Amino acid sequence: MRILVAGGGISGLATAVALGSRGHHVLVLEQRPVFTESGAGVRLAPPAFRLLDRLGVGEAVRDRSLAIDELRVMNGSTGEPVTSVPLPGAVRAVHATAHRLDVYEPLLEACWELDAVQLRADSRVIGYTEHGESVVVALADGRSVTGDALVLTDGARSAAREDLSGEDASRDGGEPAERVAVYRTVVPMELVPGRWQDGAATCWVAAHWHVSHYPLPDARYLSLSATRHRHAGGDLAGARVDLEHVLGAFPDIGYAARNVLTMGRHWRAWTVPTRRAAAARVSGRVALVGEAAEPARPLEVSGVHQALDDAVGLGRSWDAAGGDVRRWLADYGTRHGERAPGVQVGCGAGCR
Repeated sequence: MRILVAGGGISGLATAVALGSRGHHVLVLEQRPVFTESGAGVRLAPPAFRLLDRLGVGEAVRDRSLAIDELRVMNGSTGEPVTSVPLPGAVRAVHATAHRLDVYEPLLEACWELDAVQLRADSRVIGYTEHGESVVVALADGRSVTGDALVLTDGARSAAREDLSGEDASRDGGEPAERVAVYRTVVPMELVPGRWQDGAATCWVAAHWHVSHYPLPDARYLSLSATRHRHAGGDLAGARVDLEHVLGAFPDIGYAARNVLTMGRHWRAWTVPTRRAAAARVSGRVALVGEAAEPARPLEVSGVHQALDDAVGLGRSWDAAGGDVRRWLADYGTRHGERAPGVQVGCGAGCR
């Protein structure tokens, strides 16, 4: 079977590994000229490592990650400690931090090692049509490719994804999706006060915002992010913003947490929907994975765990389907439509 995957980010590559390792011919279509990943750091909790293990790249990611020895939660308004959870040091990288590239590159290498997986750059998906037992995908340069099924990932930022996911509820007369604004940066460790240079992941929490920071594997940088819930401003799509803009988005932040934000200088900002109109994960021979299917929960804005979970879920559903495409996708849609929300510890497993 030939499966088309629109988007060559973490969710697209994880999907390619999960299906290519089962013998399917997978074509990954990436709109960028090269296959790469960018962005700030990510937190990886035990469930994410179990999923990476199922994809065969767990050890490679562990080798590139930094184990966290404490989860720390602070009151963002008063600056007082709320709770601290020491993590056992005997189990290697149970909770860890990594650059996004540290997750991406092992998946990319796994794709290269699979003869059944083909990676094609400069291939932006702009639409698709279903024809009986096949799906024809239209590309921005006028080409088209045909497969037995299509998987749309969070990297497939096209009308095709929006048509299936129902991303903008207001088009149908409903309430617009509630959004959060996420601001991210990395800070050279020499600019970080000594008390934040330890091996802890720290989250400052308040009613409508949270700030989190943790060291990255090379120990030369601190990953810092700030999330404002109920964002009422315009769309932010990776825009560069200055510190004044970031501080202006958090007028109610406490003094200590504000000082943490002032460590950052070069910021990027995104808006992320926290909910959208109900939508099926599967329609015909087309399936959604990662943030294309469901926005990341506010405390896990990167959505890495969700992307891995969906990719592994597609593989499990294939194993249960007995080789029938529609049964496979129906099983995936049902299983993941009913899955329980992830467990969080304080600002915990999803703390950005």
